[in-house]
Amino acid sequence: MDRTIDQDRPAPERPEYSGRATDRPGAEVERGLQERDGRSRVSAHALETLCDLGRFRVIKNADLEQRRYSGNRSLMREELRSLARQNLVQRKTVWTGRHRDKETFWALTEQGKRLARRNGAIPSRQALYAGFVKPAELRHDAAIYPMYQKEAQRLTKEGARIQRIVLDYELKKKVYSPLAKAKSLPASEYARRQSEIAEEHGLRVINGHIVLPDLRVEYETADGSTEYIDLEVATANYHGSHASEKAAAGFRMYASPDTAERLSRALEEREIIAEIFSL
Repeated sequence: MDRTIDQDRPAPERPEYSGRATDRPGAEVERGLQERDGRSRVSAHALETLCDLGRFRVIKNADLEQRRYSGNRSLMREELRSLARQNLVQRKTVWTGRHRDKETFWALTEQGKRLARRNGAIPSRQALYAGFVKPAELRHDAAIYPMYQKEAQRLTKEGARIQRIVLDYELKKKVYSPLAKAKSLPASEYARRQSEIAEEHGLRVINGHIVLPDLRVEYETADGSTEYIDLEVATANYHGSHASEKAAAGFRMYASPDTAERLSRALEEREIIAEIFSL
């Protein structure tokens, strides 16, 4: 289990970074926008970083460097230092794994969330998040971002335009709230209501419960139709029955190479055919 060792404080005050965006031309926030919120001042490129952190809740430092900053470590450090100094992002460092490796994770502060929402780059129906929730699940939650990046690349190549992402936090609220109201119903009526709720949200009831994905990606296809795909991060502690439920629900699963190989064998033993893609 991961163990949190510290909650890092924002970096000491220093001259503010005022560089311009260097990638993703054409994005709405790449129009030279600079946002002010009291003392807050961020470049358009840094603003996109805030938006990514808000949509995915938590992102690992290494994934930000590789996928958001295309390996430009100096730019990443400068922007994150500026954002942390302005209390827009927060950092958590943990010891992980049997070799006691140190990993760093980033999330928005409430102030950063307000700024990301107010600038207009995020659609109103896109949920945003701030803060760290469960330290023991940091690595799993952070794996959603690189999983999304791989899936987004595939969809884009097919001519799709991504409209919105939905984390399991949002789906849980939509599913569990009406389910709680149905708890007093007789078993048969509860099962019927459970099926209705699952169907309403494009989900399935398996082994008596509604199975939720880690991430739902809503997109517009090349021909203009609206679709979505449900994605799941399979972690090292997944067991065969858990993986079989996710596969039966129709989720597209991603895992590390070692985990993918083990789960593929477990699914084959249950005579379930499901491809597990590598993170």
